[in-house]
Amino acid sequence: MIKKELRKLRKLYPTKTMMQKAGMDVPVLITRKSGWRREDIYRYKYGIYMRCQILSSILKVAFFLAESMRLGGKAPVYELFINKEAGEFMTWDVRREKWRKAKVDMLDWPEYTWHSGRYINPEGYRSIKKHLGTKNGGYKGILEWQQQVRKEELKERYRRETEPWDMKMDQVPPLPKDWEHWVDKTGFTQNYIFYDYQRKGAKEGYCTWCEKPVPVRDPRHNRYGKCRRCGRKIQYKARGKAGSFYTSGEYVYLLQRCEDGAVVRLFRCWRHYQKPDYENPGRLCSEVRRIFLDDNLRGETYFWGLYKNDHERWIKSGWPWGGSGGRKGAVYKRTLPSLTKKELKRTGLTELVSCAGKVDVENYLYECRRRPEYERLSKAGLGHLVIDNMDDYGSTLDGMGDCRDLAKSLGIDKARMKRLRENKGGRGFLEWLRYEKTLDTIFPDDMVQYFSEQEIGPDELEGMKKRMSEKKIYNYLKRQSTLSGRKAKGLIGTWEDYIHMAKRLGMDVTTELIYRPKDLKKAHDEAAAISGGADVTKRAGEIEEKFPDIERIYEEIREKYQYQEKKYSIIIPKRIEDIILEGKILGHCLHGSDRYFERIHIRESYIVFLRFTEEPGKPYYTLEIEPDGTARQKRTVGDNQNADFEEAKKFIRRWQQEVQKRLTKEDKELAGISRSLRIEEFKELREEKKKVWHGKLAGKFLADVLEADLMEVEAAAAG
Repeated sequence: MIKKELRKLRKLYPTKTMMQKAGMDVPVLITRKSGWRREDIYRYKYGIYMRCQILSSILKVAFFLAESMRLGGKAPVYELFINKEAGEFMTWDVRREKWRKAKVDMLDWPEYTWHSGRYINPEGYRSIKKHLGTKNGGYKGILEWQQQVRKEELKERYRRETEPWDMKMDQVPPLPKDWEHWVDKTGFTQNYIFYDYQRKGAKEGYCTWCEKPVPVRDPRHNRYGKCRRCGRKIQYKARGKAGSFYTSGEYVYLLQRCEDGAVVRLFRCWRHYQKPDYENPGRLCSEVRRIFLDDNLRGETYFWGLYKNDHERWIKSGWPWGGSGGRKGAVYKRTLPSLTKKELKRTGLTELVSCAGKVDVENYLYECRRRPEYERLSKAGLGHLVIDNMDDYGSTLDGMGDCRDLAKSLGIDKARMKRLRENKGGRGFLEWLRYEKTLDTIFPDDMVQYFSEQEIGPDELEGMKKRMSEKKIYNYLKRQSTLSGRKAKGLIGTWEDYIHMAKRLGMDVTTELIYRPKDLKKAHDEAAAISGGADVTKRAGEIEEKFPDIERIYEEIREKYQYQEKKYSIIIPKRIEDIILEGKILGHCLHGSDRYFERIHIRESYIVFLRFTEEPGKPYYTLEIEPDGTARQKRTVGDNQNADFEEAKKFIRRWQQEVQKRLTKEDKELAGISRSLRIEEFKELREEKKKVWHGKLAGKFLADVLEADLMEVEAAAAG
């Protein structure tokens, strides 16, 4: 449509009838509710008036506003022009004097028009319906036709986008004839033996890989084992317990030649086992990705998905291919030899697949472009090392040189590289070979393989190597793992905790009988029971490192402050662990803060225990005392002081009086310093207006609470 020509078409104005209707139409105020919202709006019977005419095969529709017409206005607000044959429409915005391509429902209408009707005379209604061939006439008919035009335009736009994609897909060859069989036997790695439970034990079951009955021995539901016929790893499933279930999704790859190079096809597969017909599982193998490769391994990725929320199809990915991760799968091998001659010649993929089995093909080919060592390693039979490196985000081979000697670039020699290849070694195996080379020694391959499988590196054994050789550690961990049923890697920490606790308990950890207990777990648990646990021991070690004199100080003051009567006793701790356990059991802050241990270290105050004489090992109250016996704090469970302490106060005062007889000149001097520090602390707390933030005393000033808790020696003597 030519815009100049459209403007020359005859003008349309409202008819006399339309003007009369508009003049008589008084707007009505209504209230509309939407949830908790209330909105006042005006509504006309007709907010928009329309007039149409077919002029030179062009349908022209003029739109008039009710408010303007009520004031005598006859100019249209919009003029719509429709060329049905060309499938085109455009609107002249009269007031803004500009062309618009929006549909009628997307034009700028006053708010009242959306709550009001639209008027067109019956003849105009029928004309629009007939001309456009729509279900409705008038405004609805115009919108119906415009929506269909937009839909067709969208289809055409989508077609222009998808047509090149479809041409690419047309290059993809059909699946190999044995594809389904290969997926079933190689792609699926989750196999089962289904058996019928028998009291004396089942003797026969059905293997999903063998697809026939096989002998079984002592099967247990969900236990893993090996098929005695095919040797594959299986999981036992009792028919009466298995129910219906899906296997986990597994990936498989198919690489094929196409017109522009090669295509990598990624499938995801499941099996569905339904009770009772476990011999005939449902199989689903869906293709999810395609990567088209050129001769330089540049890729173009497509995925199967929902296109424009309309239908599923192959869609070109906007993300660069590669770097996928987490898509390891079995690779169909029969197409690889042909591709290796050309498209995959400089990749080493065929060798990698033969060596490593499951491979993330997309990620590997992508990484090959920037890491040429992958090809060298794969072709050298070191595929497991490549796989580990990709799993470790490339850090395994960091520092690998670019020299022609591959063994040297790996930090080992040719003899060790041969061992690496023969043992299908990965990152861990290489790490141990590098380590033994620095020691100029040779470790047994079975030891290196074991440490590699257990993900134990040489650095993790530093503590154990102070007491045992690497081979002895290997034999010890292997034996302890069998004995305890725990992984060897976790037992390293168990041993370190045990040694630490043994040291704290005064045991001679240089003696083999001590540092190599026959039953590590048992020895660890026994030490933990005595010392309070590994966490307690660890905390005690931290405190001892900061304040090394604490236990010596307590040994010096024991006779001075220890005291006992028939009902109560004052107990002096022997070890740091005793203080930590006291805090943990009673639930106060004693064990978590360094503040009290620092005070002990400088002899400002000491932590002692108030116990019932008949239960000396059971925590009752914790006391913080100054060198002269002044009790600063007295706390029990939850950092509280309960009513039962009133009876104990008399005992505390008698103890204070007894302590006075035992004090030295030095003790009295320390007491004076402690008193001064306490007074200064209270002063600072009051100046800072610090309060108690939890417990029964929450909201009170901390200085007032501490002062009220104070039991000075003078007060005891006076009493």
